[in-house]
Amino acid sequence: MGVYLNNAATSWPKPDCVYEAVERFLRHYAASQGRGVYRKSREATTIIENCRQAVARLFKIRDPSRVIFTKNCSEALNLAIKGYLRVGDHVITSSMEHNSVWRPLKTLEKRGIISLTEVRCNLRGEISLDDVRKAIRPETRLLVFTHASNVTGTIFPLAELAEIAHSHNALLLVDAAQSAGVVPIDVESLGIDLLACSGHKGLLGPQGTGILYIAPGIDLEPLIEGGTGSNSLFPFQPEVLPDRFETGTPNGPGLAGLGAAVEFVLKIGVEAIRKKEVQLTAFLLDHLSKIPGVIIYGPCNPEAQVAVISFNIQDVNPEEVGTVLDEVYEIMVRTGLHCAPRAHQTIGTLDRGTVRVSPGYFNTEEDLQYFLDAVREISRKAGHPSGRRKSATAEAKQFVKGYQILQAAPCFADARKVRVIASLTDDIGELFPYLNAVLKGNYQQTEKSFTFSYEGSPVVLQPRQVILGKMESVEKAKEVVEQVIKLLNKVADSRDKIKPTTEPQVQLSPYLLYKYLPKTNCKKCGEPTCLAFATAIIKGSREVEHCPELGDPSFAKEKETIERLLSEHLEGLLPAGEELLL
Repeated sequence: MGVYLNNAATSWPKPDCVYEAVERFLRHYAASQGRGVYRKSREATTIIENCRQAVARLFKIRDPSRVIFTKNCSEALNLAIKGYLRVGDHVITSSMEHNSVWRPLKTLEKRGIISLTEVRCNLRGEISLDDVRKAIRPETRLLVFTHASNVTGTIFPLAELAEIAHSHNALLLVDAAQSAGVVPIDVESLGIDLLACSGHKGLLGPQGTGILYIAPGIDLEPLIEGGTGSNSLFPFQPEVLPDRFETGTPNGPGLAGLGAAVEFVLKIGVEAIRKKEVQLTAFLLDHLSKIPGVIIYGPCNPEAQVAVISFNIQDVNPEEVGTVLDEVYEIMVRTGLHCAPRAHQTIGTLDRGTVRVSPGYFNTEEDLQYFLDAVREISRKAGHPSGRRKSATAEAKQFVKGYQILQAAPCFADARKVRVIASLTDDIGELFPYLNAVLKGNYQQTEKSFTFSYEGSPVVLQPRQVILGKMESVEKAKEVVEQVIKLLNKVADSRDKIKPTTEPQVQLSPYLLYKYLPKTNCKKCGEPTCLAFATAIIKGSREVEHCPELGDPSFAKEKETIERLLSEHLEGLLPAGEELLL
């Protein structure tokens, strides 16, 4: 049978009650909801309405008629997005979204119907609420966010996002494909206006089932129109819910199975399911992180993510890892981009994707141990060490054991140079307060980053990554990364002699300065003008080395913004010559 660890795609196995409900409906209810006055048709309708009521109980929805059945989460998201938005609307979303959010939004943007702002998440897939607030415009009408990333598992703060949306007269649409059934969701207490989810993942139902919840007072246009089994004489789509959005013959067997699945989830309790998945995730993270050559992406915190873990093995293509796991060990995982290229771009894996392991409620620690043994063997055959535990002294000296170059791209500030992202084999977050005590840099506790200049090179450290800007070449970047790792290991080895501090040494880094500025490009050379101004400030100069396009209104506005910030906030805060800008 093998070991199935791809529950983020679809859960398997299903509870026995689901198989039984689907078979019973197919064998005994040769009827369609609302398409007959005979008993079997009425019974089929009752089964589907019981499913609707079970979903309403699960998500604490007062009016079950506001639960709309779709064929999957993608259809539910499209119905919400295209049914709600109108010409001139502005939408905010994140860089961790699935293509089922990204593509419909980009299509509406391309057609000139909406304007779109993507809020960039950090390398763990976490969103900044301040960045969301800054993205709000007078015409903002909808915020669309995943509840949990299908790439990193990162859980988004829905209540806070809803508060931001509602305080600006906008709605919150939540993609709960990865969280429904495994994380408690109360639509009213969280302030969710529109909730989309699939029935075949955490809800444990059959494929071909999806759900959209529409809060009271929200009007959507239907995606398709036609027969609903009600108001047949009327030439237009009925206004009453759920009929308005459920056109055509429903998926009776699927909804019968979904109803049984949701009742199963309610009986076990979402809190109990969440507790088990947290335990499985913690077990995986703890043991996976100790395998040589393995790089894990995301929060690496079982309380801050669902049971979705993306990883790579250094120097091994993720497709190859997935193939070996399947053909040699009969372990089923998913590899690639997971229909979320923006998320992979965010975490630095767009060039090849990741291996994604996603245990479910029916998996055991024995399943996970078998998987871990297989990954350890693949890593060993790829030339990584055996992973035998070193002495405490050896571990201290090799706090960071290695790295892998994830991404190299033209530098924002100078296209002739490269910006490089390297992934570390070990989490260095705990070293930041010690680095802050011995290095002149910028420690950001909330962002979990430490920025400094090393031998003239700008370096940004994050818990599992090093970002280098303005490098002459990738080879030079590798040299700098290796030097930085030596520095990190030295600091790790000297922690007993260093008094850690979280007090900032540089109040405002150039990178933070850049975030204040309007993002515009020079009309002559196409380079971001805001970076040129920020660079000038860091060098302690008011002279901007850039194209002479001062007649450009956006350029002039930028200059005005910089000068105001400089006079009000920055004078004397930044040492001249510090080159921390990426």
